[in-house]
Amino acid sequence: MLQHVNESYQVSLVLLSYLISVFASFTSLDLVGRVTSASGKIRKLWLWGGSVAMGLGIWSMHFIAMLALRTPLHTHYHIGTVLISMIFAIAASFVAMYVVSRKKVLPRQLFAGALFMGSGIAGMHYAGIYAMEMSAVIVYNPAIVMLSLGIAYVSSFSALWLAFSFRRERSEKRLFRKICSGMAMGAGISGMHFTGMSAMKFVPDPDDIVYTADLISADLLAYSVGIATFAVLAFTMLGAFMDRQFAQHAAQLAASQQQYKSLFENNSDAVFQMDRNGRFVSVNPAIVQITGYSAECLIDKHVSELLHLKERNEVMARFGRTLSGEAQKFGVSLKHREGRTVELNVTSMPILSEDQVIGIYGIAHDVTEQIQAERKITYLAYHDEMTGLPNRRRFIDMLSTELGRSGETPLAVLIMDVDRFKVVNDSIGQKQGDILIRKLAERVLQALPKGAELARYGSDEFTVILRGVNGAEETERWAQKLLDAVRTPFMIDSREIYLTVTIGISLYPLNGGDYETLLSQADTALLHAKKYGTNQIQQYASEMDFRWEQRLELENGIRKALERDEFELCYQPQYDITGTLVGAEALVRWHHPEMGMISPALFIPAAEESGLIKPLGEWVLREACRQNKLWQMSGLASIRISVNLSIKQFEQPDLADKVAAILRETGLAPQYLELEITETMAMDVDRATRTLHDLKSLGLYVSMDDFGTGYSSLSVLKQFPIDKLKIDQSFVRDLHKDEGSASIVATIVAMAHHLNLKVIAEGVETKEQYDFLREHQCDQIQGFYFSPPLSPAEFARIGKAVV
Repeated sequence: MLQHVNESYQVSLVLLSYLISVFASFTSLDLVGRVTSASGKIRKLWLWGGSVAMGLGIWSMHFIAMLALRTPLHTHYHIGTVLISMIFAIAASFVAMYVVSRKKVLPRQLFAGALFMGSGIAGMHYAGIYAMEMSAVIVYNPAIVMLSLGIAYVSSFSALWLAFSFRRERSEKRLFRKICSGMAMGAGISGMHFTGMSAMKFVPDPDDIVYTADLISADLLAYSVGIATFAVLAFTMLGAFMDRQFAQHAAQLAASQQQYKSLFENNSDAVFQMDRNGRFVSVNPAIVQITGYSAECLIDKHVSELLHLKERNEVMARFGRTLSGEAQKFGVSLKHREGRTVELNVTSMPILSEDQVIGIYGIAHDVTEQIQAERKITYLAYHDEMTGLPNRRRFIDMLSTELGRSGETPLAVLIMDVDRFKVVNDSIGQKQGDILIRKLAERVLQALPKGAELARYGSDEFTVILRGVNGAEETERWAQKLLDAVRTPFMIDSREIYLTVTIGISLYPLNGGDYETLLSQADTALLHAKKYGTNQIQQYASEMDFRWEQRLELENGIRKALERDEFELCYQPQYDITGTLVGAEALVRWHHPEMGMISPALFIPAAEESGLIKPLGEWVLREACRQNKLWQMSGLASIRISVNLSIKQFEQPDLADKVAAILRETGLAPQYLELEITETMAMDVDRATRTLHDLKSLGLYVSMDDFGTGYSSLSVLKQFPIDKLKIDQSFVRDLHKDEGSASIVATIVAMAHHLNLKVIAEGVETKEQYDFLREHQCDQIQGFYFSPPLSPAEFARIGKAVV
């Protein structure tokens, strides 16, 4: 029986081999992530470099473990065979790295990889055994050899599975899990080695002579392998760490560049860069669409070439302030390549490099449609759609402006009324009547002197401003020319239509110093002239003021009516677009004990001029709140009551306090009260804004009445804390008679919704009007189509039907 030699292991080297195995496993898990995330030449470099590092780690673990073996035999290793065993380890590592770094790995591919890797490790192990030179014969236990091979395949499969699992690991515990996995993989690889070593027995052979040529000593080999392995793995880990950092920075930079590129190229606003000289350096696609110029044409073009001449100095001054380090926001009109004007809101910011401004970064938002819509609303609100002349609002504005700058320069105000126009209009029809009015306006314009202003003041009334007239005689001569011009017959559909006009005149500064007085006196003169028939001219005289006696009588009647509770309220229901009752407007009526019902058109102006509108308005507000609270207590649906404020009420500094006191007195919650103001009240923007904020702080609602007939622009409107716009009934009434009114209504609804405001239309009397408003998504409706104004008892009946 053969006697084998005794074997033992040096514990320190066994531990060292295990640590190298763990280190190599950890490194391989880390490198798989680098190979997976890399591409191109970098991927190949990491694949081969990682395979060498991982193979050297596995190979060195085996050889250091073999060097830990202690026998009485003198052992050397054959260099060539050692290198072959190393190649086995590197090849096995390459297979492993290649398999797990693929984007998708099927189970059969994982098993095939494990087979190749396990065979490589086994080949490395037994090639390493074969490299041993000693005076002994190695005898193998086949069963244990097969076990070692099984361990090699199982550990290889486990290593591949773990590597595949960890290659894109991003959780907070990835480092801890990777260390634990490295220790498990290291234990598996070491287990395969020591199982294989336990399959061998060394039997001395005295006839076997060991030649020392081409042999290396075991001690030298141990030191060389240990130092080389740690160096290679350490440098590999350092390289992987540095490459990972570079890759992360590169990915962040790429993401940042992609975000900037996306923001730059996909922004619907124009984005551009200019150098310090004002020339475009880069532009995005949006600016190409806005200007009509291609990017190639814009690059190196000076920005002034796109500007209108009148705006160049102002815009270049803005850019100059930007170059000084101050960001700017401004509006500008740009010349499109096709010749049209584009309106932009521009934000310009300085581009800094090493604390130096090297250029300008700009963003331009196209507001052309918004500006055009606002201009259209303004034009339609201040001009008569039929004739194109200034309307009543514009005329008052022009007259006020003229009086403010004319000093003592005389001027005349004429009111011209077409005699018996209703009869003529009824006889020829509405359409032909409109044509007649247009021809009349054209003829009057031709007859007026240069510098005069003509406006359509009413359906059959025109007003004129004559500048620089030299007294009453010259004014009357011009008025006579107007009478003569109109007297010539008009041809309408081959029919001769004869018209006459009557004219009332007031003079500045002789008859008054403000527009209200001048218009009132011209109207008085007109009424006086009509007493004498048609085709008359009358200049104002003080004796015509007989009507002031009637006015004084009316004012006294208002005072007594307040004392005697002769005023009463009726309520016109307000519905949403589906026909659901949502509110009501309180309307004051005067039931005179002798004269019966007196029209608000008579007593409201008198109350405003006398100052009685304040107590009257306060009574209306208190009564409306009281009535709404009574309805709520009786079980009616909770609705919002809207009450009109007069301009004199709105100008009261303690208005909010008075409203709050009335709400406390009546017990009505503020959310059920809506106050209506008019555009003329908002002319003083700052004061109006403060008053509205005070009212809104109470919790009530505010709406703007008769919108489109006053002075509000959308830019001012955005400053007011209001909730709703009420479209004036004059626009609603003409919805299907002219496109202008329809356009105004549709534009107001769209712009109000853009500002998150609700819209209510008043004066809705026909199904056609209702259908138009519903189609354009008007929020609420008020008018005789649904209901006339109702007494409190009548309103209560329809309110109960809603509950």
